[in-house]
Amino acid sequence: MKEPGRVERLDEAALSGLESVLRSACGMVLAPSVRRSLSTALTRAAESQGLPTADFLQRLLARDTAAVEAFLGYAVIGETYFFRHPEQLRELTRAAAVHPGPFVVWSAGCASGEEPYSIVMSLLVAGLTPELIRVVATDVSGRALEKARRGVYSPWSVRRMEMGLEKRFLCVESERVTVPPEVRARVEFRRHNLVTDPPPLSGAHAIFCRNVLIYFPPEVIPGVVARLVDALAPGGWLFVAPAELPFVRGLGLEESSVDGHPVLRKPRAELPPVHAPVPGPIRFVSRPQSPLRRAPSPARGVPAARPEGVPPSNPAPSPPVEANTLSVLDVLQRARIAASLGQVEQAEALARRAARELSPDAYLLLAIMAESRGDVAGAVGAVRKALYLEPQLAIGHAMLVALYGKLGQPEEAERARRNALRALEGLDDETMLRGVEAMTVGGLRRALEPAVKQGRPGAR
Repeated sequence: MKEPGRVERLDEAALSGLESVLRSACGMVLAPSVRRSLSTALTRAAESQGLPTADFLQRLLARDTAAVEAFLGYAVIGETYFFRHPEQLRELTRAAAVHPGPFVVWSAGCASGEEPYSIVMSLLVAGLTPELIRVVATDVSGRALEKARRGVYSPWSVRRMEMGLEKRFLCVESERVTVPPEVRARVEFRRHNLVTDPPPLSGAHAIFCRNVLIYFPPEVIPGVVARLVDALAPGGWLFVAPAELPFVRGLGLEESSVDGHPVLRKPRAELPPVHAPVPGPIRFVSRPQSPLRRAPSPARGVPAARPEGVPPSNPAPSPPVEANTLSVLDVLQRARIAASLGQVEQAEALARRAARELSPDAYLLLAIMAESRGDVAGAVGAVRKALYLEPQLAIGHAMLVALYGKLGQPEEAERARRNALRALEGLDDETMLRGVEAMTVGGLRRALEPAVKQGRPGAR
């Protein structure tokens, strides 16, 4: 016998009405497989409100606010798990590791919270201290946000997580997995509607909006993506699911590949033109020379190329370059020019611009400038960032030999010396090395090998 107020099966008119509620509430258009689950969602939402299903349906179709919010919590399906799309999290880690200062991420459509917690863990792996991490996680479902704030999951949620990360960051019991308070504290959960609400933040360094756009009708997606892009800082990353890439192409984002997977980035703000003379070698007034730079090199003593007829003491200015034509190499060259003229502040500002494009050479230049003002620890940090980006950068390892020597860390200096020699293995002596100053493979080998025999400090 049918219970009073019970709905056995939703007819087409009721299903269309429920879809209309979802579309007006959060812009969603459901796939057929999801549409079939609306009957179950309706029943569970009615039970949560202590109402017969038929009565709840009437309130829902009448757009009763409480009924709509309850229904959203059961109808919006957000299946997710920890460390989904790991290649995107690896790119986030790489960008964050070389970013100065606080790092801000928006997890849009965060569902039950596995994504924002994975983001926090990735940033901690990148070496960021907790106080530098800010993750804002939003969802249209209040029920999903309640679960996310609790941070308690089943073992199924960690099915793709590396064992080392699981042991480091999660409290795992037989039937449940708990996110510890120190990770939960870095995430701020907010109720937010991507279709109707303005972004909850601005200047985000990365935004994750994965497996969300597929639920929106085509005419809604451009507006949603435009708001996401507006919330990004210049150079910030937008991570969407691979299936959603066609929705965001052609909207002004730069596309590149990470581990064979496309990723999207907001173009950086244009650099102002810098009018500077033709470059010469970098020199710093009162800069102490490191043992590495006292070593002979075949490249030493070769004067920098200058235009014919221009005396070295009075270099001619180069023609202005439009800001939007500058590449990372252009910016680095200008940084070197400014450094050679003693314009250290301008050189450092330009080098930091290039470093934000993840240029290892920019970090080596920053290291030289830090060392020149006596900040040896800062120089080590800059070199380590360069080596994070390019682990086989021989000049970087060689610079650490002298820097660790100055810090009185002979074991670290020796380790750096061995790493530098390993990076040179198999290279011809006449090959020019990458770096902020010209040096050949053979020149660097000679700078490193005698240090062992002579017992120079920091290069034993």
